[in-house]
Amino acid sequence: MQTPPPPRPIGFFRKLANKVTGTSSSEGGTQGLFHLRSEVARLQASVTQLNSAFGRRDVASVKALLESAQRSDFEAAVRDRIHTVPLPDGTVLCRVLGRYKMYVDAADTTLAPHLMLEGFWQYWVTAFLCRNLDQGETAYDLEAGYGYYALLLSELVGPEGRVVALECNPWLFQLLSRNMALNGRDSIVVTHRIVASSKAAAAKELPVILAGPSTSTNQAAQFRRGSATSCIAPAMTLDGLESGSADLVLVSAFALEQGALQGMQGLMDRSPSLRIILEFVADRCPDPRDTLESLAARFPLRFIDVDGRAKPINIERILEVGHLSLFLSRNEPH
Repeated sequence: MQTPPPPRPIGFFRKLANKVTGTSSSEGGTQGLFHLRSEVARLQASVTQLNSAFGRRDVASVKALLESAQRSDFEAAVRDRIHTVPLPDGTVLCRVLGRYKMYVDAADTTLAPHLMLEGFWQYWVTAFLCRNLDQGETAYDLEAGYGYYALLLSELVGPEGRVVALECNPWLFQLLSRNMALNGRDSIVVTHRIVASSKAAAAKELPVILAGPSTSTNQAAQFRRGSATSCIAPAMTLDGLESGSADLVLVSAFALEQGALQGMQGLMDRSPSLRIILEFVADRCPDPRDTLESLAARFPLRFIDVDGRAKPINIERILEVGHLSLFLSRNEPH
């Protein structure tokens, strides 16, 4: 009896189609490829329609694009506008959110790849901000990095509003300042090279991921009291930085670790409509349960889900997950 020939190996594109559609090689490879091609065609048509409405090279506003498109269409439209230019100083100039020009560090393996290849960061927070920040309001961005959120916040608050961006890393602070000026936002965004902390300090040694090129301005002074993996920056509480109220504060995991929440109790008291978006990482919090209990005494606990909507959550679930974008406010979110 003749032995049947072994089955042919599945090709790469067939495997990809099976993975995307959830079909097996024996039950629908051709159907899977057809489905994949149909979805690609749909996205291409959607991008063409959005380009016709907003223009190929720019987007009238990120908020308008989010309101007019589903998540997949929004992401496809932003990716369609990606453009990167490597520069001699070790930075890469890229287009972000379909309209902003940003310098990022070519050696960065954390945030920069997302901005260069996708053009956006944390869709759920981006979409949530567009629904929950209005013209004329005041927003703080703690550990602003390259200024992705600072640029978005400046668009949302408009010329009558105000954004305060804090960044302690001297190299990132240079890029943050350059990015605000490059996009004409330095009249709205105020930048400070300080770390938001639980108490003021003239000099605090902090970990640093990116040191910048050896030719960067005043680098010897910036790092003279630290090692290659640390830098020196002043520390300040938000209560001591400014006396006014705020409408929204973005708190990064690093700012949480440095005690930013403890240093903004007065700001919370004098800002009845305050909205806080907190990147909560349990491992970076000295006492995560105590921190959550103190926050729960002030605000209903909510988290921002992947669909960009704030949903209720309890302390046990937060500690179980360990890393969430929390939304803290007495007001109901949009």
